[in-house]
Amino acid sequence: MEKQTRLDKETARALFRTRRSERSTEERLRAGTAFAQQVLDGLQRLKIPAGTTVPAYISVGSEPSTRTLLPALEDAGYHVVVPVCEPEYRLSWARWFSGVELARSPRAWVDEPVGERFGPEIMAGLPLLLIPGLAVDSAGNRMGQGGGYYDRFLASLPEDANRTKIVGLFYSDEVVPAGTFEFTALDAPLDGVVTPDGWTWFSSRTVQNTV
Repeated sequence: MEKQTRLDKETARALFRTRRSERSTEERLRAGTAFAQQVLDGLQRLKIPAGTTVPAYISVGSEPSTRTLLPALEDAGYHVVVPVCEPEYRLSWARWFSGVELARSPRAWVDEPVGERFGPEIMAGLPLLLIPGLAVDSAGNRMGQGGGYYDRFLASLPEDANRTKIVGLFYSDEVVPAGTFEFTALDAPLDGVVTPDGWTWFSSRTVQNTV
């Protein structure tokens, strides 16, 4: 069997960005609807009740869309917070709700809610955090956009049995075999992923199950 060549980060990012740019508007809309349904179904199966805060993100460009997901979470009774880019590549969090005032970030190409900001302490006791990325391998290693915001933030969270589970949103073909792309110890791994086809959980960087 021919040995797979591991892509360096620059090459991998270019590849996955190109794939995303080639998706049609119709495909992105269908996927956005599927993401919303899969997340809501998963929250129900995980017995995460309405009233719980669910950290997510405001999608931009060709990212897996949250335009349907965020209102769906709100309609289902969940509280939503999304990231705000701070100096020195740090993240804080702000509440999202329908009609919230948004302003373009001075540090990134994303819109952010105007209002009170919260630090890592807002994650205390939360069951999961939904984050973006470009790809993830079958051992849970995430390829991000390269800014390092999420890796720094995730490294600040406590490591214990009750810690917040980190779950990425990806298109199905962005879940790739282990060894596809390079990563370092600074790249925070994921606990699970949601695709338009379902959820997959990782355990000790090994696929555990799909729900």
